[in-house]
Amino acid sequence: MNRIRDKQFNIRLTEKEFDMFERKRKISGFSKTDFFMKPVRGSNIKVYRFDDEVKAIMQELRKIGVDLNQAAYLVNIMQDGEALRELHLMYEDLCKVMKKLSEFMDKSLANAKIAED
Repeated sequence: MNRIRDKQFNIRLTEKEFDMFERKRKISGFSKTDFFMKPVRGSNIKVYRFDDEVKAIMQELRKIGVDLNQAAYLVNIMQDGEALRELHLMYEDLCKVMKKLSEFMDKSLANAKIAED
């Protein structure tokens, strides 16, 4: 495909990043430009808006973490039955939070435009 590339794009890399780029590029057999353009042409960028909805999910996850610590404490003081009940409740809460998180991830781009070819 013949085209005129008249725009230049420069980036700075550490020695390690550059070595990694070169190693992967050489394995691919692409030129530097083609190696760079492959993901640009073949991918979409998803944008998520981290607002109050995400803050609420994070708060619920923190609460589950506190509950997990409580269950560990109950096990340590030999109250295994009570710890098991706590874990069952925590599992139900975790499933609900994961469902909310999944729904959030599915509706990404709600407030953003999709950058496509």
